[in-house]
Amino acid sequence: MSQLAAPLTPKADPDWSGAAEVLIEGCAHLSTEEERVRWLERLCLSLGDALYPAFLQVLCRIGEHGDAAAQKAVADTLVLALQTGRLPSGRHAAWGAAHGTATRAMGPIEYLCAWHAQPDGRGLLGATAFDRAARSVITLVSRSDMARRMYCAKLQADAQDPLGGAWSRGTRPALAAMARSWAATTPSTPPQRAAADAVDAFLAELRRAGGDGAAPVASGWIPPAPVR
Repeated sequence: MSQLAAPLTPKADPDWSGAAEVLIEGCAHLSTEEERVRWLERLCLSLGDALYPAFLQVLCRIGEHGDAAAQKAVADTLVLALQTGRLPSGRHAAWGAAHGTATRAMGPIEYLCAWHAQPDGRGLLGATAFDRAARSVITLVSRSDMARRMYCAKLQADAQDPLGGAWSRGTRPALAAMARSWAATTPSTPPQRAAADAVDAFLAELRRAGGDGAAPVASGWIPPAPVR
């Protein structure tokens, strides 16, 4: 009988820039839309739910350090993923679920919001880590106005769904505030400005609802490494 494969874990010193370049190359140069979406899916699926934060780190690296063309190539691929219901997602505990017995699939931005506002067994994603990561991903998505508008609509729909089981009564208004702020921007708004305003709106509304904006960094988040 073959031995079971060892669980995948992040390397001590991951090459985030190298991983980001691989993702950008596929999104920019594969010849068809289907191939580009499959490339994005393959990277996420190869990591699995346990290492979904590693996939988020790749997006963060592109959002922080990619040039405008690289960011737009990935954002345009995210448009295709949103249009076909294939946005790469990770599993996060549903609101109120005991010990992660029920989970919901969440895209990159929703996953970060839930991790900060509705911790599962790993604990909270701290405010500083959330702020940096969410700004990076929203900056990336904002490089495509279509991706921005589609993602805003998705967040607004999530915020208006009290029966889906993913969001608490206190988090839904914060998610709606993020979506409103982001939707109010125009194609001429710098992506970094749009991202900063959207994240600030989420955190401000969460504080009004009684959320803790100063939690320690959760286990499982991979701190950003210096640019190589």
